[in-house]
Amino acid sequence: MPKVEVDFIQNDPRGPEILEKKPIRKRSIWPKIIAILIIVAFFGVTIFSSSMVFSDRELLDNLSKINFFQQVGKLIAAKSKKLHGEKNDRINLLILGIGGAGHDGGNLTDTIILGSFKPSINQAAMMSIPRDLMVKSENLGWLKINAINAYAEKSSPGSGGKAAADEMSRLLNDDVYYYLTVDFDGFEKLIDEFGGVEVEVENNLTDYQYPILGQEDAYPIESRYETLKIKKGLQSLDGKTALKYARSRHALGVEGSDFARSKRQQKILAALKEKIFSASTLFSPKKINALLETYNQHISTNLEIWEMLKLYELGKQADGAKIINRSLTNGPGGLLHDQITEEGAYVLLPNDSSYGAIRSLWQNIFDDATAKAITDSDTAFIPPPIIKPNATSTPAQATSTPTLEPETDFTQERATIEIQNGTFVAGWATREFERLKELGFKVLKFGNAPTRDYTSVTIYDLSRGKYPLTIKELEKIYNTTAADKIPASIDSMVNILIVLGK
Repeated sequence: MPKVEVDFIQNDPRGPEILEKKPIRKRSIWPKIIAILIIVAFFGVTIFSSSMVFSDRELLDNLSKINFFQQVGKLIAAKSKKLHGEKNDRINLLILGIGGAGHDGGNLTDTIILGSFKPSINQAAMMSIPRDLMVKSENLGWLKINAINAYAEKSSPGSGGKAAADEMSRLLNDDVYYYLTVDFDGFEKLIDEFGGVEVEVENNLTDYQYPILGQEDAYPIESRYETLKIKKGLQSLDGKTALKYARSRHALGVEGSDFARSKRQQKILAALKEKIFSASTLFSPKKINALLETYNQHISTNLEIWEMLKLYELGKQADGAKIINRSLTNGPGGLLHDQITEEGAYVLLPNDSSYGAIRSLWQNIFDDATAKAITDSDTAFIPPPIIKPNATSTPAQATSTPTLEPETDFTQERATIEIQNGTFVAGWATREFERLKELGFKVLKFGNAPTRDYTSVTIYDLSRGKYPLTIKELEKIYNTTAADKIPASIDSMVNILIVLGK
């Protein structure tokens, strides 16, 4: 076959001019210099970070506990992954505060805050849920919302956060996938490690009945409480004071309301968030280690590290001063009212009997005008029927919070109790009423005794031996023995009468 030669130059439509030499442009050297600097900086930071991590055995141990390096791998592989709720423009997180080990009812949720972030407008919102809100759980029947975590933890340790988030999802008809549970000790330590928090205190706060940890059963009654005072204005609070500021329930004036308490809790969380994500924290091995230690020992969450970092990246530009704060309350403009159930328990219920207004408030929380219209509604209040135990509820579940330890069956006796204050200590009968209800007792009535000169707590068994387990439990609580004789002056329709004395 003859050899065929093709002249590509002559057949090129541009012609022979392509052979002409064109002037060579001098490229700037600066892009190369910048690239080299970036590479050097990258390796410098990498080496510096590695030396910080690997020179601190405690930090390395804490990183290993959370599978940090595996999580970083997930983060690199998950650049295109979305957080739960991101597609719907609402990322929801349930925050639960519990007493933890060493506290009475350590798994009962003292603080319940539902947070939401809306990526499209780069804004966050928080809604506080009162712990006395009554809900009807699919598995437990009627109970206070703060008991859901406790029941789940008792049944299966580690499941409380998910159970509470699932219940919140059902209640609000919205996906609340993420949860974070922190105990009081971890809360204190975290704030102290970051040098306290700066909080603008709106009103002078005075609480003469702040409970002292470990003194719950002390006598005289006055020794159970301390006086808490925090002045109005910008205050720097350490961990212990911040916790007291967030938890105070008996403050004088406007600060004594659940609405004010919820607002204080949200302020503390916002201030702590600013501390944690500050530059001084992110470049401090000591603070990072403290954060990891608290995470490992005092926090339970289903957020993975890559999800935390991605959530931070999404919301780091959000203005903390513009976080929307809402609270479910029974005060003016509130959507709830208080009620005593047939069993004598104090609960909060929705004014509309259907939780519809609460759902609507949550769904429109980023729309200020609509949210305000919901809370300012003139809808007439229709009291719902008094809650009664149903077939799936035990008496403790339907009327109070669970008794976790010690585990007894005195609640099955269903003995009715009355408390009378036989002293001039103001509010003692009320406090004992609340305490016994928390423990699962069926207290129907409380008030002052005909005489106020009792020198010790006296238990009268008006049933004459029909409720031995209840009597035995009360004797342990008050460190006394039930009276053998019942005075003729005693006139009560309950099974057991407790007269307080000191």
